[in-house]
Amino acid sequence: MMFSIITCSRKQGILLELKQNIAETIDCDNELVVIDNSENRYSIFEAYNEGIRRANGEILCFMHDDVLFRSTGWGNAIINHFNEDERIGLIGFAGTHFLPDTPMYWYSSPFVSQRNLNNDQGCVEEHFHEDWFGERNIIDVVAVDGFCFFARKSLFEQIVFDEKTFQGFHLYDMDICMQVIQSGYKVCVCRDVLAEHAWSESKQFSKQGAGLFMENLEHFTKKWRGTLPVYKGLNLPPEVFERVNVLFGQLYEAKRVRNSKAYHLGKTLLSPFGWIKK
Repeated sequence: MMFSIITCSRKQGILLELKQNIAETIDCDNELVVIDNSENRYSIFEAYNEGIRRANGEILCFMHDDVLFRSTGWGNAIINHFNEDERIGLIGFAGTHFLPDTPMYWYSSPFVSQRNLNNDQGCVEEHFHEDWFGERNIIDVVAVDGFCFFARKSLFEQIVFDEKTFQGFHLYDMDICMQVIQSGYKVCVCRDVLAEHAWSESKQFSKQGAGLFMENLEHFTKKWRGTLPVYKGLNLPPEVFERVNVLFGQLYEAKRVRNSKAYHLGKTLLSPFGWIKK
């Protein structure tokens, strides 16, 4: 099998360090498909759809341009996972076993499986959440983090990155995972390949970007309303997930009320001079 490694690059071309890292660690046939987004021409949905059109490999790797692999021979490890279970459609490194029927990004879930490194401006942190794996190197989830994941190219005869519903650079990962599951395939997280992502929580969003993220999250919940809540990969009673789903619904409703104009108007009427600090 050959990999097509698709990345949406914020700079013209691809970083030399990334190109060298892939060449030195993948240990199997591959091609790089670089979508030049230095002029911010594409959303991530549009960029990845363009990458798929250009790709020749049987396995597609969608990755950010700030990812480095810390395992050697990772290409064959991923191929083996796909070959060992034909039902697996998509594999990532970090993800959730549960999504509620109210807006929630995957990392807020209490049921997470993950093994990757985060490089926050030179400070490398281990993000290892492996309790649910047991003795396994791969486990079912419902959504993965989009910094790097792999999918069978044949699946994209049925699914597509939804550039009509979403904008910007978020929720493409959760949405494509839901499409894979609805197509009858499994979404998984593996822990026998280690990748490092240059990611900083403090620089995650601009004010505008945060607003677009929340819009996409609302669109996601509306799009998949008939499917959510969804949970996979854990041997827990359904009542556990039902209760957690209720709790997330209560938290979302409380937050929605606190952010409403009516709530702030009521606070002002009850305490018209409350803004004055004593």
